[in-house]
Order: sequence, then structure tokens, then C-alpha cells
Amino acid sequence: MDILITLALVFMVWMCIDCMQRKEHFIWIIIMVVLFPVGAVAYYFTVKSKAGNASSPSILQTVKYKNKPKEIETDETLQLKEMINKFHKAYHYEKLGQAYLEQKQYALAIPQFKEAIQRDEELNDARYGLGKAFHAMGNYSDAAEALEELVEIDKKHDYGNAIFGLAECYRLSGQEDKALKTYEEVINSFHFFGALYHYADLLDKKGQKDEAI
Repeated sequence: MDILITLALVFMVWMCIDCMQRKEHFIWIIIMVVLFPVGAVAYYFTVKSKAGNASSPSILQTVKYKNKPKEIETDETLQLKEMINKFHKAYHYEKLGQAYLEQKQYALAIPQFKEAIQRDEELNDARYGLGKAFHAMGNYSDAAEALEELVEIDKKHDYGNAIFGLAECYRLSGQEDKALKTYEEVINSFHFFGALYHYADLLDKKGQKDEAI
């Protein structure tokens, strides 16, 4: 048991040094000390193992939008377009949007998701996809709007990830008060480390250091 504790301490010190070298927020040091040894493990998987990413990872797990010179047609997209032309079903629009989302053709995915929602307001997969596409393009305000509708309508639709994504979009769009409130809900219900980190960081920026700690 003593050996395990010693190894855990060494690992925590290593992660603390790494945190300082990367100039990460001081709240990570507090998390690693207070939540020993879980905090160090969380830092490793949340920050160190993903070093090299241009930005902090989001629960939406999408990448930034890049312009595509032309539409890439696949058997799947061609079949879905054929089904749309025949039946004009919301389901097919949503699936075409998902296909474009997987291809990172976000600008093409958005109108498909919007059309799907217009034809079937209960098609929440389309709302989730719309939020992901807007987020990937850096349009965080519109992404937040799509996710707001999703979490209000359906609290079972991948709710933990969806509401965390909503908090992220609030933060990235500068809506800090809404972000704090939403992060607090995520922390109370799902205990996501990423939510705890950004919640404390926002409090610190507002000068509320005691609450951040």
C-alpha cells in the first residue's frame, strides 16, 4: 500500500510540474492536490495526453471548420439525395446532414439539419447535429441556440454531453454568466472534470478566487 501511495505522489508531482511548464491554469494544481490521486489522472487524460491540440477539447468532439473546394459525393450521400427527391422525409435530410458532418462538410450539413427540423420538430438528432456543425465552424452563438432547444425539449438525449456542450458554447461565445450557470448544473449532475476546470477558471477571471478554489 505504501508503494502505491508513493507512486501516486510521484505521478502527481510529475503532473504538477507538467502543468506549470505548460502554463496551464493554477486550478489544475488545486484539483490534483485536493482530489489526490484522481485529479492527476484527470489532468493526464484531459491535458497532457492531448497536448498539441490547438484548443481545449470540447464534449462535442469536433474540429474547426475548413473550407472545402467542392462537395464530396459518396454512395451514401447519393442514395440519400435520391430518397429525398422521392419522399422528402425529415429522416433522410437528417441522415444526409450526418453524412456531411462525418465528412467535415459542415456548411453542407447545416441546411440539411435545418430542413429536417422544419419537417419534424421532434427529430432531436438533427438539433444535436446542427449544434455540432455550428460549433465546428466556430459559430458558437448559433450552436448554443441549437443546443438550448435540444436540452429544453429532451433531457434524455445524451443530456450530459449536450448540456456540457451548451456550457462550452456559452463560454466560447462570451456569455459567461450563462456558462457559469450551465457548468454548475453539469458539475452537480455529472461531475465532469472539464466543467469543473472551466467553471473555476471563469470564477477566477471574475475575481471570485475563493469560490474558484
